[in-house]
Amino acid sequence: MKIKKSILWLAILLVLVVADVKGQTLSDNIGSKLTQEEAKAALDFHNKVRADVGVSELTWSPELAKFAQEWADHLASQGCEMQHRPGDGQWAQKHGENIFWGKGKDYSALEASESWYSEIDDYTYGAVNESNWSKTGHYTQMVWKNTTQVGIALAKCSDGAIIIVANYNPAGNYMGEAPY
Repeated sequence: MKIKKSILWLAILLVLVVADVKGQTLSDNIGSKLTQEEAKAALDFHNKVRADVGVSELTWSPELAKFAQEWADHLASQGCEMQHRPGDGQWAQKHGENIFWGKGKDYSALEASESWYSEIDDYTYGAVNESNWSKTGHYTQMVWKNTTQVGIALAKCSDGAIIIVANYNPAGNYMGEAPY
């Protein structure tokens, strides 16, 4: 009888943990200019596409979102040219990074995530290499098996364009390795 009660309590605990992960609630401190709803929609989408390939969910990181916001704001202040952080210096890249640029409407972090995901159409499962990462690297970063956190930010440029930056920790897209 004692074993059955222990198993029952373990099952209840597991259900509570799974329910908490599936319905992640984000703190009020998003870390970027995104609203809590915008951040949650993008995070939920990331986690859906990760579940599709059998990798664990990401959690939202206000620190990564702040890091992404700094770069998005920098790009917006410099003419809105879409470019990744450099390898060194003041703006050095420390995390995986996806960037989206759009003009003509107010794009959302969810729409940027959907755009990155659309690269799945060009992806054939296998290791990241010189011939496939430029066409599918946004998608493979989204589903990289060892990545555990994401933070996303948005900046509006003076010409109305939108820059959206996502940073991932740990980074993915290592040449010669498969994403999942």
